[in-house]
Amino acid sequence: MFGKDIYWYGVQAVSLIETGKLHSPDHSPVFHIVAFLFRFFGTSDESLFAFQILTSVWLFLSIIIARKLVLNSFGLPSVIFFVLSFLYPKQSWALGFLILSIGFYFSTNLRWKWIYLGISFVFALWFHSMVGILGLGLFVLYKIPRKFDLILFLFVAFLPLILPKELGERITFETHGFPILLAFGIAGVGFLWDWFFMVFEKNVSHTVLLFRRTIAFMGFLLVLPLFHFADIQYRILLSLILLSQIFTIINWKQYLITGVSFILWAYTVFNSPNLFRYPYEQMWDPGEKAATFSNNGLLVAHHGFCEFYHFQFRKDCLSWEPDEKAISELPSGTKIYRLVYGIRFENLRASKEDPNTPIFTLIEPLGEYQMVLEEDWKRYRLWLEKRNSKLLSVAKSWKNPYRKRPSFLKRKQSYGI
Repeated sequence: MFGKDIYWYGVQAVSLIETGKLHSPDHSPVFHIVAFLFRFFGTSDESLFAFQILTSVWLFLSIIIARKLVLNSFGLPSVIFFVLSFLYPKQSWALGFLILSIGFYFSTNLRWKWIYLGISFVFALWFHSMVGILGLGLFVLYKIPRKFDLILFLFVAFLPLILPKELGERITFETHGFPILLAFGIAGVGFLWDWFFMVFEKNVSHTVLLFRRTIAFMGFLLVLPLFHFADIQYRILLSLILLSQIFTIINWKQYLITGVSFILWAYTVFNSPNLFRYPYEQMWDPGEKAATFSNNGLLVAHHGFCEFYHFQFRKDCLSWEPDEKAISELPSGTKIYRLVYGIRFENLRASKEDPNTPIFTLIEPLGEYQMVLEEDWKRYRLWLEKRNSKLLSVAKSWKNPYRKRPSFLKRKQSYGI
């Protein structure tokens, strides 16, 4: 399976089928689409893959229709629509409706186009609020004369210095690292190729040139270090690259650009598949064995494993440091276990508070993972901190969750997988 969140869609859909409500409340109807497929084809990896294919078809058709409305022509979009469909299905469904609303806006001979536009935009907002906000932001930026671009650029550049580092728990300014280099680390050179032509492409019809320049300018703004890149900026940049496909005139040059893009993305996918998926094939045995522990009331594991584990074995899992809420909801007579990732069995077994007292009372090797008690893991992490061990960077990373859940996740879920 490709995608680092795909099993979360399965968890939500299974909950919808079995209980009539989502595991984590969400206004988007995208999970109902997954549940619909599960009812017809069964709850399986194959059904999730069919959902990803359906998402790709939807996004492809929306681009084709929008191009027909705007330029009265067809043409194959960049491979970016596949990337979005498989990595971010919820965002992709919303983008499809936003693409249609843009197509309706620039159509010149369509009756009732404002009604179609309004309906499409409402659906975009319904499927994913971030995409709706992106559409509004583009429209506002489109109405600002381009002569103010330099002022806007400087304003955005200094914004993280003016505002507090955190605007609530959802929005955090993070200025560490240069976004283009981060993007290369996340998606490879194919992303940089597509971003370059999104910003500097001139093969655009003059009738939509101003809006196309607006997309290019926003794409250029987002190379500034603003937010946590992988969470917000990367997703927005992928969306902008896709939106730019609506306005490009198709000719031999464009086919060449698209062909190179396909080759670069394919090279990255085949040589660095870990950028686009977790090694799910390594998770089955550890997950199956962890699920058989009779007193396993809650498992702590990294993002990706938790979704896979919950979907395949219907067991609770938390990809955050256990908080008071999670502990209070623990079934009577059970304990919290943790799957340690990235630290070898020998390292864990050799750790001792004193020569005769090992830190871990239980270490169960499960392939690439080691299963331990959560209370032992906390002592081990303190032990690493006191020794200033190199393993601390692994113990405090995505591989081994160490952050507490934000309060908005506590309101939405019993367990924050």
